[in-house]
Amino acid sequence: MSRRTRWVSEPAPASGLTNSVPPLPSLEAVYLTDPEALAEVLPPPLTPPKQPRVHVRVTDIDLQFGEYRHKELVGYFAVEAELDGEPGEYPLLIPIDMEPAIAISRERFGEPKKLADIELTRADDGAVHAAITRQGVTFIEMTGRITGDLPVPDPYPARQFWYKFQPAVDGTGFDGDPLLVRMEQVRRPERVEAVEGELVLRELPGCPVVDLPVLSAPVLRWTRRSSQNVPKVVGPVDPAAFAPYAPIRYQ
Repeated sequence: MSRRTRWVSEPAPASGLTNSVPPLPSLEAVYLTDPEALAEVLPPPLTPPKQPRVHVRVTDIDLQFGEYRHKELVGYFAVEAELDGEPGEYPLLIPIDMEPAIAISRERFGEPKKLADIELTRADDGAVHAAITRQGVTFIEMTGRITGDLPVPDPYPARQFWYKFQPAVDGTGFDGDPLLVRMEQVRRPERVEAVEGELVLRELPGCPVVDLPVLSAPVLRWTRRSSQNVPKVVGPVDPAAFAPYAPIRYQ
């Protein structure tokens, strides 16, 4: 059916990247934080984990599909959490440098994506650097040097928790109950390298990563891994209980 304008089109099929991610390079850091601060950022029904770990990473997605090149850099700032005793990660922030990916990720899955300037480099001499910048502030930065290969783990399960919601038209609460989404993953590392370096968190009100202070020496790794992903809706959550956790998504 021909159309006179470009305002109406047939829905495009879902991206295969959602369910299957090819091997991608990342610079990652893991550290321990204040357990009370971590517990405070978890929306119900998530509960604190046994260890108050925070995961930080920057991933380079650079793929070629025939003549089309898909290129984006994605960050990740997440705390560990549990749901009914099952461990997982609750991302507080998923920065991305590709504006069209933000709305669909929020609306379809509930991923907390925000537009940012992101860098990830690896030099021939093993120097690595990652930075995430918003509003002129580089609020996450990792710098170091690769020191050698580490054992490559077997494929292992992982889990993320997202909250999908629609702010109410009248500005109070939500249009419909927020939904808890659980993404089940199988991560398949291809290479893992140790990095000697540092993680720096800086103050930015709309991305308050410094509120989860670094209380242990961060463990940095350069990894290359793929994953299989299956997102599922767990069910609705109490809108009044979730309401305090929503405003930061839009700052």
